[in-house]
Formats: sequence, C-alpha cells, structure tokens
Amino acid sequence: MKIERDNKIFESPAYKKDENRFYNIKVNFPSEELILYSDEESYVIARGSEKYPTWIWTADEITQKQMAEAAEALASNFLTLDSNKLTAKKAFYDYLVEKKFPYLNKDRYFEMGTLECHKLKTPRKCDGQMEKATMADLELLAGYLYDACVEMDGVDSITTERALEKTKERIESDTFFVWRSAEGKVVCQATYRITGKLVKITSVYTPKEERRKAYATNLIHDMSKLLLDMGLTPLLYTDYNYPASNTAYINAGYEATGILISFN
Repeated sequence: MKIERDNKIFESPAYKKDENRFYNIKVNFPSEELILYSDEESYVIARGSEKYPTWIWTADEITQKQMAEAAEALASNFLTLDSNKLTAKKAFYDYLVEKKFPYLNKDRYFEMGTLECHKLKTPRKCDGQMEKATMADLELLAGYLYDACVEMDGVDSITTERALEKTKERIESDTFFVWRSAEGKVVCQATYRITGKLVKITSVYTPKEERRKAYATNLIHDMSKLLLDMGLTPLLYTDYNYPASNTAYINAGYEATGILISFN
C-alpha cells in the first residue's frame, strides 16, 4: 500500500539495520513527486521522480509471499518508463530472475558495493593537496564527469552539455573538492551530499593517466576527516567488481557493508 514519509517501517529494527546502505531512499523524501509503497513490515519501494532510480528495500527475513507482493507493487506502480533504473538487494533481484519477472532486462546489471567510514586510516602519502573546486577548472572537471559516465558502461549516461551544467552546480554548492598535484594539475575529484547524519561521497574520479598514485585515497581520506569532524557518517557506493577503487576507499578507512544490485 502507499505510505507516508513518517511511516513506522522506517523506525523498525529491520529497516534501521539497512538504513545506511539504503541512504538514497530518504534522499528522495523532499521531492513533491515522491512515491512510497510498503507492507509496513518487509519491504519499502521508493522513487523521488521518474528521472531518479527506484530503490527497493527488503528485510533479510522477507518471505516468498512478501517478495511476490513487493514485485507486484513494483510492476503496478513504478515501471512507468520504457527503461526504469532500479536498485535492490541481490536476494530480491535473484527472486525476480527465478520467477521470470517479465520486465527484467538482464543486460543491465551492475553490482554496487556499499562502504562506510567510522574511523580513518593513514593512507600512503602522495604529492599535492585537497582544495575546493573552482570555476577556473570548470571545463576540465566537466570532462572528468563525462568520462566517468562513459566508463560506467551504460549504468549512467550524460551529455557534454549536461556534464558542464552539473559540474557548475556542484562547484556552486560548495561541496565539490579536488586533489591538486604538486605540479598544479587537478588529478582527482569528488563531491558529497548530506542527509541527516549521513553523508554520501560521490562522483569520485581520477583520469586513467593519474591512477595508482594514491590521489583518490588521499582525497577521500581528507574529505572524510572533514565530514567526521562535523559529526557525520561518510558512506559511498562503488563498483563492487573493480578492486582498485574499493582498495582506495578501504585504505582510507572505509569498511565494506555488502552489495546492492543496480538494474533495469
């Protein structure tokens, strides 16, 4: 059934256990187009608007009957576009595969690691320092954003024009940071978004020619220290099957908390 933002499910022990991993559900709460469905016990389906992915939380103890109910609620209320982006636990995705869910596009499958930081580690040092992004580097950073989306191989997509607009918005938000090398070149970028006491670090990108130099690890470390000092819990999502990026975060003090599946 359709529920409101203050529903009791969001205070349940089962949901609280996974709340950080499903950070993006509450990110959608301010949207006037928000849609929430739940049985108030075993699942929550949330979408901020058609342009955002739908997030499907399921309890670890969910029954097959409740899985079927969640799948029906998803099909009836959320699959409104020709191609719909979804994120869920692997158990729910596997259920859809097993039951031959008719709308599933198996070619659009991405394993997303979830990580949190509560205590920092001292990373391998590198040259340079963290700085706030400025308009002076707008075109370079927009190019990095575009390249990052291309590397995601269809999981995300963007035009060069939108990359420029989005980068400008990030710079103006005052939450966009870069690592500048000793030679003065921007060699890594990242931004963050705060919701309550949680903060998601996102859009971490290092150009290919600058990788394996510890730039990303040091940028993540210094950003996370800034956020931890503010009393926030940093978290992020990453490509579960790309060990290099996962290692960069773990070397900064992040701990893996599991995987989620992004699919269409």
